[in-house]
Amino acid sequence: MQFQVVSDSSCDLLQTQVEHLQIEIVPFYVSFMEGEYLRERTEIAVTEFYAQMETQPQVFPKTAMPTPEDYLQAFLPALEAGKDVLCICLNAGFSGSFQAACLAKTEAEDRFPERKILVVDSCCATAAQGLLVLQAAQYAQAGHSIEETAACLEKAKHTGQIYFTTADLRYLKKGGRIGKVIKMAAVALKIKPLMEMRDAELHPIGIVRSRKKALQAILEQMEHRFPLAHCPEIGEYIFAVGHGYSQEEGENFRVEVVNALRQRGYTQAVELFQIGATIGVHTGPHPIGFGFVKRFEYV
Repeated sequence: MQFQVVSDSSCDLLQTQVEHLQIEIVPFYVSFMEGEYLRERTEIAVTEFYAQMETQPQVFPKTAMPTPEDYLQAFLPALEAGKDVLCICLNAGFSGSFQAACLAKTEAEDRFPERKILVVDSCCATAAQGLLVLQAAQYAQAGHSIEETAACLEKAKHTGQIYFTTADLRYLKKGGRIGKVIKMAAVALKIKPLMEMRDAELHPIGIVRSRKKALQAILEQMEHRFPLAHCPEIGEYIFAVGHGYSQEEGENFRVEVVNALRQRGYTQAVELFQIGATIGVHTGPHPIGFGFVKRFEYV
């Protein structure tokens, strides 16, 4: 492997994926109590994070981005081993993680002027970011150069989209992620929101009255993006399903997504991610949806 792939924990990759592809993860911090922050994945597992949200619904947890020092410590082992570094961060519009990585890059370059350190704003989050990171790591293991991989990233990141729903709007409302009109509707009707992340921004795309209808409506977005009657380009994309607290719900929804994709001639595997704390603080414990990005070989 010619270079090291690094990402923040917002990519929500499974530990098995991280270990298999030798990806370095820089954790976000999570807090349920003022002044006490724990590193996601290492000091607090994602399942424990959601369990606390379930048992303490009156508490709205917070996250804090990795520091420049956190990134620097993630870069150094690879640099000292003579490798270059490609770092892929959460959408810069959502967090300062990208800027923290850029600061670490500057210091690392002073220490290792002969090495290449590239920091990329993924313009994505959670599963879509994870799919980009997976492909970058696969390219690294296949012997592609850091420049070629970064170029593919820059093109593919603009194709990333996510469609999802949550159990309620309290967390999105608390984080200021939705407009006032939908906030009022949520309070009055106890509705379930339908959301889309595209072009590095979060957009409301509808509201429904039940969880079952929300999942159906999210799945219907497949027809809007990849119409059954005409979607020859669907094989150019890689897909994933993301879920929150309930593994069972995530697995069941993945079956539905896979069935919808098979009807369109898609034959590849569909990854299953557990949405982490970085996004979970804004969605509550029960986010679920699917996302996709273009495969590097098609950008």
